[in-house]
Amino acid sequence: MTKVTSGKKLYEQVVERINTMIAQGIYQKGDLLPSEKELMEMMGVSRITVREALRLLGETGVIQTVKGKGSYLLMDWQQLAESQAVQGGYPQTFLDSTNLRILLEPEAAREVALRADEEERRAIGDYLSAGGDELEGFHRAIIAATHNQVLIDMFDRLLELENAPPMVKLVPPFRQKSVAAKLQSQHEKIYEAIRDGNGEFAYFYMKEHLGFLKDTYEEFFQVFYH
Repeated sequence: MTKVTSGKKLYEQVVERINTMIAQGIYQKGDLLPSEKELMEMMGVSRITVREALRLLGETGVIQTVKGKGSYLLMDWQQLAESQAVQGGYPQTFLDSTNLRILLEPEAAREVALRADEEERRAIGDYLSAGGDELEGFHRAIIAATHNQVLIDMFDRLLELENAPPMVKLVPPFRQKSVAAKLQSQHEKIYEAIRDGNGEFAYFYMKEHLGFLKDTYEEFFQVFYH
């Protein structure tokens, strides 16, 4: 039994251990990973921890779990390493950009809640039905409603910095089902505050949303791109 030990969450340690075994060639693309019980014994962790690790690996596209059969590896070590290599300094650039957004966007949301006209509020709400694929559009619509061209140009640049490099094989957090559902719920709260003209709630919900986004990506980077 190889017990996982570090300051990270247990399921993150299990993910890292599995990634390491992939990198070492112990598991190849198409291989069936050990069962939950075997992973529990190998890692010295609970079934809940193993399931959370497998969920994360599944949502990021590393494995596919088939009910009644187990979890199959969808990537070989070269694909996983390639995703990590092309990232370069991207994780830090993403976090720096998001930190700046945390300083700017809550205030922009408050201003829009207080000053936007009905057409602008409607344009913001229209992006909610599109879900995860329109995350950027939702935020752009809010920034556009400030009518501040300097801010609009700066925001577009920040989004460019946050776009992942090409050839990355892993599924980013905003496309993962559990994260996407949370982001959608947060967007709905922001929109409702803007629709109702509640500037303070718009500010709070935007700051909460961007903080969640930052924390989620930071965890993702620590597990897969350390």
